[in-house]
Amino acid sequence: MPESRPSPAPVEGGRAIEVCRTCGEPFVVPIDILGVIGHWRYTVALSCMNCGWAGVQVHDETALERLDRALDAHTVQMRAAIEVLGVARELDHIDRFARALSQDGILPEDF
Repeated sequence: MPESRPSPAPVEGGRAIEVCRTCGEPFVVPIDILGVIGHWRYTVALSCMNCGWAGVQVHDETALERLDRALDAHTVQMRAAIEVLGVARELDHIDRFARALSQDGILPEDF
């Protein structure tokens, strides 16, 4: 017996694929390509990493390339944010260490 798959949902005109239709956040990622329809059109399983929405949609290759570029851009932004957080964390450690030194909270026997 063939596996039943959900029928593809139409995509609202003009809305970027990565924007979730439920929560409105740009956290939709492709899960799997379920099939090819004709030339350059794909049935794709998508899921929102923010709210858990999942669906099956049909997109052409151009739309999927835009999604790939958007995901790459979001990855770059997240890596930059992680780097900023890391620097902020280190600066906080330095400030606390300097404060402890100035308040004689660190003694030679601590080393």
